[in-house]
Amino acid sequence: MKHRSIKSKFTVLENRFLNTFFSGIYFSPHDFIRIGNALGLSLEMHTREMLIKRLLNESETHGNLPQAVTLLCQLIDERIAKYHQLSMQYPGARQPLASLAQKANATKALLAQQHRGDPYE
Repeated sequence: MKHRSIKSKFTVLENRFLNTFFSGIYFSPHDFIRIGNALGLSLEMHTREMLIKRLLNESETHGNLPQAVTLLCQLIDERIAKYHQLSMQYPGARQPLASLAQKANATKALLAQQHRGDPYE
């Protein structure tokens, strides 16, 4: 299979998901494939970059972007809950975990904003 570039209107969001430092979360290729399968998309193992591009763009094409956003938000919420649980178990790690939770919440807000669209476009 040849590698081909996918044009995407979700570039900011894709880059956010790919950079754990800014997003506060790590989504594995398996996470993206699982969400794609739940939406009826056939995503095969590939790089995280290609998977997030295909997930978002194909979801939009098939008209189930709202469901994709919901599933991504649920996964983010699960990770945030895990950060809170770990911060209770390991008080010494509370500060870095709180920072990750804050970044994850900001990523979730960006996801919702991108889904709603830019009113100035």
